[in-house]
Amino acid sequence: MAQPSYHGRFIWHELLSNDPQNLTGFYTRLFSWRANPMSPGSPYTVFSGGDGVPLAGAMRLSDEARAMGAKAQWLGYIGSGDVDGTVAKALGLGAWILKPAEDIATVGRAAVLIDPQGARFGVYRPAREPGGANAAAFDWNELATRERDSAFGFYRQLFGWTAKPPMDMGGGMMYQTFGLGGPDIGGIYTIQASSPMSPGWLPYMHHASADQAATAAVAAGGKLCNGPMDVPGGGRIVQLLDPQGVMFAVHSMPAMAAKPAATKPTAMPKPKPKAKAKAKPKAKPKAKAKAKARPKAKPKAKSRPKAKAKSRSRPKPKAKARKPARRRRPARKK
Repeated sequence: MAQPSYHGRFIWHELLSNDPQNLTGFYTRLFSWRANPMSPGSPYTVFSGGDGVPLAGAMRLSDEARAMGAKAQWLGYIGSGDVDGTVAKALGLGAWILKPAEDIATVGRAAVLIDPQGARFGVYRPAREPGGANAAAFDWNELATRERDSAFGFYRQLFGWTAKPPMDMGGGMMYQTFGLGGPDIGGIYTIQASSPMSPGWLPYMHHASADQAATAAVAAGGKLCNGPMDVPGGGRIVQLLDPQGVMFAVHSMPAMAAKPAATKPTAMPKPKPKAKAKAKPKAKPKAKAKAKARPKAKPKAKSRPKAKAKSRSRPKPKAKARKPARRRRPARKK
């Protein structure tokens, strides 16, 4: 049976916080989102874009989840056509359940798992085919883990991810990107042995400028963790903590990256007609002009003897020496 198009893709993100109501203003101002209850009186908040399309959610971290070791975080949900089957397979590969699979009215079926190395993630079958709004708002997902190869093997067996050759990021860090046969959707790297960092997924939220987002986040009570800095592909990233200590990241692409797509189709065809029809005729008259110009130079060469003639006429003062012949006239009058 063929998997649905959303299988293996991050299709929803959820903010789990001790006090999400006090954080909604931070994110709505930073990303120009809207925040509304999922239904009147619901404790679940839905973030949406200016067009009203849902992008992500926010809810209070339950006491039960905290008792099981859950911490405030942004949780990513990966699409699955069979949530129960994916959960069973994950358990067989060494994962364990944080929140059992359950149906959510009008929403779909979901479960929350912890992978073999301790990173939390959700599995989600939506009630209806999701659009691309979430992927546009959260355009990258990054896993920090204890052992990159084995972590990727776990997710590859669950979702069919394919890996690209790892990139050397310097300092012994190798970065592994992954996808589903098309553009990459995320990356995985191994946490350095000396780092106290816990394994976990980090979502990257799209913003027009990572630098401006960093300045605005810090001004609103957030903290800077890493960056802003350039990354392969021409983008910039920054990693931050929100006012309650939840880590998130921002990704932006340079404004110039979007312009060529709009200008190339209109700018490139224009020179082509000129090059084919007009460029060659223009070249021929120039060649004729040069040919005509050469004879003009020859008369100048002929005029040089005139200059020499003038130079020869300079000895005319010697001709004045004939004046003695005029002096003989008085002698003839005698």
